[in-house]
Amino acid sequence: MLGRAARPLHERVRSTLFLLPAWFSPSSSLRSAFHRLRGARIGDHVEIGYFVIIDNLYPEKVSVEDGATISAKSTILAHDESKLYTGMGEELVSETVIKAGAFVGVHSVIMPGVRVGERAIVGAGSVVTRNVPDGTVVVGVPAQPISQRKRGSREGD
Repeated sequence: MLGRAARPLHERVRSTLFLLPAWFSPSSSLRSAFHRLRGARIGDHVEIGYFVIIDNLYPEKVSVEDGATISAKSTILAHDESKLYTGMGEELVSETVIKAGAFVGVHSVIMPGVRVGERAIVGAGSVVTRNVPDGTVVVGVPAQPISQRKRGSREGD
């Protein structure tokens, strides 16, 4: 019998209790509030779209800083059980951070332990497996950089 990752029931209740309200609330501010109640660290003025999954077992390991946007149907992970489930290793649990002003496009996946830099952009449908530097635009599966803004520059400069 292969191992299965598990957290005690009492540690999962809070995360599970507020999951559906976090998905279906009619405003981004309510969705953010419910994710905070689940344990995720969500900054001020964060936009969270419908059906966003912030790690189901370890929401407290996810930080979304001020002014960041997580678009609809995106997933932010802080753990990976694949190696444990297949008998090839241990469960990975690692801090995942979306820095201030970053934008995560619709239906993207941010893998455990990844840092998406300040004002970085993750294109729709991307799977981010590595850190994204500040101001960098990444797209694809796996996500690759396509451009990088110079610090302090704005679009059109």
